[in-house]
Amino acid sequence: MRRYRTARTRQARTYSIPYLLSRQPKTLQKDRNYPLMLAHLRTSDRLRRLRISRRCYSLLDRATIGPENLRDFYRTYRLPADPFFPLYFSIKRNYLAERARIKEERRRYILASMRALPPPVLATIKYLGQLERHYNAARRYPIWEQHLFPRSKKRADEYSRYTPDRWRALFGEHLSLLQQRYTALSTARTGLLADRLNACFVLGLPLKTVPPTWPSRTEVNRTYRKLSLLHHPDRGGDPATFVAIKRARDTLLGETHHQAK
Repeated sequence: MRRYRTARTRQARTYSIPYLLSRQPKTLQKDRNYPLMLAHLRTSDRLRRLRISRRCYSLLDRATIGPENLRDFYRTYRLPADPFFPLYFSIKRNYLAERARIKEERRRYILASMRALPPPVLATIKYLGQLERHYNAARRYPIWEQHLFPRSKKRADEYSRYTPDRWRALFGEHLSLLQQRYTALSTARTGLLADRLNACFVLGLPLKTVPPTWPSRTEVNRTYRKLSLLHHPDRGGDPATFVAIKRARDTLLGETHHQAK
C-alpha cells in the first residue's frame, strides 16, 4: 500500500508594530511627531498585539502608502484606523526625503569636484571606466565604482589635492586590480598596459578607443618635445617631472606598434 506523506503547512511569518519600530533608524526619533506616534502605540492594546504580514511590513517600512490610500490599506490588511499609521507614514516619508536630499547633494558635490580636476586626469578616469566596461561580461564597471570613482565628499576632496605622481600611482593600482579580475587584460600582450596608459597620462595624450589604440611615434615625439621644453631643469622646470616625461616617451616608443586586444 502506497503511503502519502502529509505536507506540513509552513506558517507565514508575521511581525509586530513594536518590532517594526525597533528596526527603524534612530534618526526617526528626532521627528517632532515621534513622541505623539509612540503615545498612540502605548495606549492601544490592539496595536501592541497586532500581527502584520511580511507584505504589510514591507509597505510600512518603505512608507509607500499615501494619505489617499490609507482607507484601502486598512481594509486590505485588516488594520485599525488608528492615528498611529498616518503619523508613522509621515515621519518615515520625511526621513526618506531627507536622506534622498543628502544623497543628491553628495552626488552633485562629487560631480562638481570631478569636473574641477585637471583635464588629463578626468579623461583618464573616464577612460578606465570605459575600459572595464569593455571587458566586463555584464557591461558594467564594479572595480571602477569601488576603487576609482569617489563615493564620498572626503574622497573627492582628497582627489583635489593629488599630485601627478599620486595620480600615476593610483592609476597603476587600479590597472593591477583590473588585470587580476579580467583575464583578457592579463595576457602577455597587454603586460605593459599599465605602463603605457600611465605614459599617455603623463604626456597628456588622450586614449579614445577601447581596447586602446596607442599614439603614433610622430604624436609621441611632438608632444615630448613640447613638454620637455616646458619642464626642462635648465629652463627652471622640475627635474622629477622631466624624468617622468622622458620615461613616458621611452615607454610609448618601445610599444607604439603593439595594441591591446
